[in-house]
Amino acid sequence: MSSHVVKSGDTLTGIASKYLGSASKWTKVRDANPMLASRKSASDGSPLIYPGDVLIIPEDFVQPENTVSKVPVKLDSDSAEDISILINGKLYTGFTGYRLVFNCDSMDAFSFNAPWDDSKKELHEAFKPFRFSRCVVYYDKKIVFAGTLLTSAPEVSPDSKTINIQGYPLCGVLNDCCIPATKYPPSYNGLNLKQIANDVVSSFGLEADFDSLPGDNFETVEYDPSKKILEFLKGLAEQRGFLFTNTTQGMLKFWKPAIEAVTATFKEGELPFISCKPTFNAQSMYSHITGYSKTDVKTDAGSYTYQNMYLIKKGIFRPYSFTSKDADAMSIENETKAEAGKMFAGCMSYQITVTGHKDKFGNLYHKNMSVSVYAPGAMIYRETKFQVEKVELIRSDTEGNQAVLSLILPGSRNGKLPEVLPWEE
Repeated sequence: MSSHVVKSGDTLTGIASKYLGSASKWTKVRDANPMLASRKSASDGSPLIYPGDVLIIPEDFVQPENTVSKVPVKLDSDSAEDISILINGKLYTGFTGYRLVFNCDSMDAFSFNAPWDDSKKELHEAFKPFRFSRCVVYYDKKIVFAGTLLTSAPEVSPDSKTINIQGYPLCGVLNDCCIPATKYPPSYNGLNLKQIANDVVSSFGLEADFDSLPGDNFETVEYDPSKKILEFLKGLAEQRGFLFTNTTQGMLKFWKPAIEAVTATFKEGELPFISCKPTFNAQSMYSHITGYSKTDVKTDAGSYTYQNMYLIKKGIFRPYSFTSKDADAMSIENETKAEAGKMFAGCMSYQITVTGHKDKFGNLYHKNMSVSVYAPGAMIYRETKFQVEKVELIRSDTEGNQAVLSLILPGSRNGKLPEVLPWEE
């Protein structure tokens, strides 16, 4: 983004025409400047602007390159060349360590380490704090995702100077920010999830991608102005059975992941297996989960109860209930099942660490892939199929390339667990 200092005679439509190529895009400039929300309107409907106003000019989205052929700026000539990042048109590589994180139901992220040479002026511009520069992350010159550079933190000691840079996809801003004042109070009654999401994210030059139909329209939608955008959209997505993540282009993606075929098998004591750690959260495991719609808490018409047959068949009674602000009697079932899915994913998960970043077919380990694991030491007494909820691709000088896969059982997200669980012989 850039900025414009308003001069006498400037209009919002004229500024939009100059910077964005069309006078009709004045709404994009308005949405990027919340202080205009309380201004009176000009004859064309745009808010009044005055000399001395400093306006943020939003960027139109530019499709990033899927592959790169630029000559990189090498931060360390002895480091691995698989990771690179494009910042302000320059490609940087030679990172001494990195971590790429890919999530099924949240945003991806990156963290890179490199030597820090403060004598190089070109590095000063690339890694200035609070610039929120757009960037593109590549692995083996293929795009991982288009994103935003968040943190550039140098560290100086008597023996070395290093820098750590971190960032997330372009749509990661939705996790930090609220709906701008220019859109408040938002009115989304009678709209579907796709319509609501695209209206909300358009202020940031983003789009919402859907892999299937968005579902029924919402009868009523409440919005708390202090709520972050992603938290707001996630509550609506759960009612329609969607998860959210990001596309490689950095856009917000709503999806319903299908279970894939197994493409990697890990066995305790055999490479690439390194370790496996299960997590069992007994206190958050419930036999019955009841969701109530806010409109009708006291009647059966506004509620739905999910039954956890794994506990019920064992005679265990542990009820839990919640109230939804937006769900009606029709959508409360979906939201309750989503709550059950979060319960199962949080109560029984596994973290497996393996050597390398790729499966036997040469593909990077990725979110939602299916793997099979046999690890008696981690109470996986039979070869069991899992879905990958999160992937962390890590490189360090001491351990080389490793991947950490966070696993859940197939069906966890919708409450349909396998009949036989890993610890049952």
